[in-house]
Order: sequence, then C-alpha cells, then structure tokens
Amino acid sequence: MNNELLKQLCNATAVSGDEQEVRDILRATLEGCADDISFDGLGSFIARKGNRGPKVAIVGHMDEVGFMVSHITDDGFLRFATIGGWWSQSMLNHRVTIRTRAGKHVPGVIGSVAPHALSEKQKQQPVDFDEMFIDIGANSREQVENIGICIGDFISPEAHFAHWGDDKIVGKALDNRAGCALMAELFQAVNNPDITLFGVASVEEEVGLRGAQTSAEHIKPDVVIVLDTAVAGDVPGIDSVKFPLKLGHGPAAMLFDKRYFPNQKLTAMLKECASQTESDVQFCIMKTGATDGGRYNVMGGGRPVLALCLPTRYLHANNGMISEKDYNTLFTVVRTLLQRLNGDTVAALRDFR
Repeated sequence: MNNELLKQLCNATAVSGDEQEVRDILRATLEGCADDISFDGLGSFIARKGNRGPKVAIVGHMDEVGFMVSHITDDGFLRFATIGGWWSQSMLNHRVTIRTRAGKHVPGVIGSVAPHALSEKQKQQPVDFDEMFIDIGANSREQVENIGICIGDFISPEAHFAHWGDDKIVGKALDNRAGCALMAELFQAVNNPDITLFGVASVEEEVGLRGAQTSAEHIKPDVVIVLDTAVAGDVPGIDSVKFPLKLGHGPAAMLFDKRYFPNQKLTAMLKECASQTESDVQFCIMKTGATDGGRYNVMGGGRPVLALCLPTRYLHANNGMISEKDYNTLFTVVRTLLQRLNGDTVAALRDFR
C-alpha cells in the first residue's frame, strides 16, 4: 500500500462537483507511466496505458459526500445544503473545511446547542439539516465575504488521516479515495501487452453515478472493474445478516445492487484468482445503494462489469475505517485478474451463446 498517496487523497477536499484537488494528485501520480491522460466532459480523470487488445477500465470515484454554502446570515453564520447521503446525527459539532473559489481552505464547525439550553423534549429530537449552521468565527456577513466565502462554495469534513492498531486506517472520504488509490497503484503495477488499460477516477458518483456514464461514453471499454467501498457490519447495532462484511476478512465482491449485476463469468474468474493467490474474498449485496458499475454495465449496449469493495466502517460520516490488509488483498487479486485478460478471455466474457 502506498500510504502517502492514500493520505494525500483522503486529505484533499473534493465534494461532488468540485473534484479538482484529487484530479491534480492523480495526474501528478500517473503522468509518468501513462501513455495519455484525458478527461471527459464532466471532468472524470482518464489515464491510458497501451494501445492494443480489448479496452479494460479500472474505476474509482473521486468525489466525497459533503455540503454547499446556501446562505450567509447577517451575523456571519453559514447555512448549507447536503451533497450526497448524510445522517444528521453524524454531523453536529464536527469540524469542516470550506473550499473557496480561489482554492483557500477555511475551517469551521457545525454548531450545536449546549444541553443546558435544551428542554428534555428537545434532547430527544434529532436536529434537522435545515436547522444546522456552520460557525467560522466571523462576526458578520461582510467579514465572511471578505474571507472569500460565497454562496455555492463546497464544504467537506475536516481531514484527520491516521493509522490505528495493527492495520486500521481512519480518515475522511475513504469512500472512495481508497478506490482511487487502488486504481492508481494497479495502473502503475500492471503491464499486460494484450490489453489497453484505462485508469479512471470518475466524478459525481455520490449524486447519481454521473461521471460513470460520461466516462463510459468517452472510453467505450470492453470490461470494467469498479473499486469502491461497502458497509462493514462488524460493529454493535448493525444487522450482520444484511451487512455481513468484516474488516480484515478480505475485500468483497458485490453480487447485486439496485443498479447492477456483475458478469457471472467475470465473478468466476475473480474467484479463481483469489484461490490462485490464496486470498480471502467476501461477498455482499446492496439493495439501498449503487456503485459506478450501475452505469458502466448498461452504457453503449452493455459490457462485463464487476464491482469490488473494501469493507468500511462509518460510511458517509466524518471518519471512516478500513483494513490495510483488505486493501493489499484487493490489490493482489485485481492485479492477478488484469494480467489474465486478453482478446480471448474478454471475448469469452461477452459470449452468451
């Protein structure tokens, strides 16, 4: 694992629709080994290696859930809209970063009312998004505007990347900077002359898989491996039958989500590669969400797609947690799979006779 790359990616501010900081990191990382770097019309990052054989794309989305400034009060507080899926109870009193149009990072905190000022009834009621505000320490609207903040600026959780225990990584936006880091490491490591390899970092996944659609149209790949995250159910309070994934037990193959089914032959190939490398792989379904596979699998007549996910605790919150062991296992299995692909194996995946 390239820990420094993952740290840079997680600490970057890149809410859906404002992915430039991650785009810059990936370009600096891959421009030395890519034959070409391009972008689709929405800004998805696309690196290419090779120019023969079937086109194979490995995809991770750049964007993270966050917020947008919607109003500045006369007293200098910020109201905001959520971008992507949030649970209100994971937000109060957390520090955030506002990214101005000039690229300046301004710290703030989602304000909370002290319990001393709440009635017993109020203490039992969750705070609605519309009631929340961000405090940046300003005293007036004019002071906020002089700092450079304006309506429409993007806001992300404050970055706190760290290593805990034997192999745990904690940080914001692991969904899906972990997938972007894996994509970059695989793109650097895989040299298969029988395929044209594309490393893709898509935009706006959290608001409707939009970059998956535009990058699919741009590349027209023959096979796609999506790298993402999925809910780990190994913490108190989660139904472990519906959410069976555990940290440290291997990456997961997504067998079904509300917009995707994997190619069954590609899934079988993954199992063979896991057996060959003696790697643990878990399996899951996701009925309430979707990955970029849900666009890639249907664009342009359809194509074989497989979504592989890192089990992750505390998704869509200020801090997530993954296992470094799972990350390294996913790298090993996908690298082995990519080295096996050629014109014949890809044609077999698409043969339904």
